[in-house]
Amino acid sequence: MLDIAILIKTYKDDYVSYKKLMKSIKNFNIDKIPVYIAINDRDYDYFLAKNTDPELNLLNDSDIYKCDIKDPWRYQQVIKSKFYRLNICKNYLCIDSDSEFITPFRKSDFLFDENTPYTIMHESKPFLEMVNQIDLDSDTVFFKNASTVTQKLIGNEHNKIWDYGPSPYLWSCAVWKDFNETFLASKNISFEDFMNEIEVDSPPSETIIYGEYLLKTNLIPIYPIEGLFKVYHYKKQFLIEKRFYNIEKLKKVYLGVIFQSNWDNKSILTKYLNRKKRKIKLIFLKIKNVLNIQSKK
Repeated sequence: MLDIAILIKTYKDDYVSYKKLMKSIKNFNIDKIPVYIAINDRDYDYFLAKNTDPELNLLNDSDIYKCDIKDPWRYQQVIKSKFYRLNICKNYLCIDSDSEFITPFRKSDFLFDENTPYTIMHESKPFLEMVNQIDLDSDTVFFKNASTVTQKLIGNEHNKIWDYGPSPYLWSCAVWKDFNETFLASKNISFEDFMNEIEVDSPPSETIIYGEYLLKTNLIPIYPIEGLFKVYHYKKQFLIEKRFYNIEKLKKVYLGVIFQSNWDNKSILTKYLNRKKRKIKLIFLKIKNVLNIQSKK
């Protein structure tokens, strides 16, 4: 079994970004960490036909887990968290197509030892400061609410809010296996069911689930690190920071860089949240109609 692998979750619409990421991995993957590509089943043949690297491991998503969730944002979270089921590796770096390595990387960047990955776990104060600078509210950032809800469902009693991101995520298969096959099994619910429970109060986050469960169980020693990549979450953020943007200086601190797709306000998460708002409005309209009918009687 491998001590670590790289998992890329992608689909056809991300192919251009995917090729850029793959080029950066080819250039900087010093220890030749094996790469696995999880592809939406309907797009698998497209990637297979274009693949020229015999060392790449292309997988249908259904090879990992058969997920019936229709919402793409939740769907990809499930697929990423189920990679442990293939028994390929002890640990994996889970990375999205909009990412790019900018400097050489080695196993030692991700592993304390062959059995123990570092844990991305920090207070994210620079990110929260930046959010306030671009006229958003750091008290309402996504990971804070998701963390509070997930803590309660897992049974953590601490009141500290940790950020277990940003992407790419660094995970132990042992943690995911125990969460699914011990914790969820004891409740007789699926991963999808657990996400639905979180969704009552907050959009779910797979990396927060991982981090909070690790804190609860201490299945592996926790050696905390900050995020591996420099992430430009918002266009306003980059406009503020662009005068300082220097790829050579970033290389001294980060392994890579991400310009997130939500710059155009059409990210999967944004569309997901908008759909939820529309559903809630429809529910209230139905209730209102029922009440109006009853009042006329």
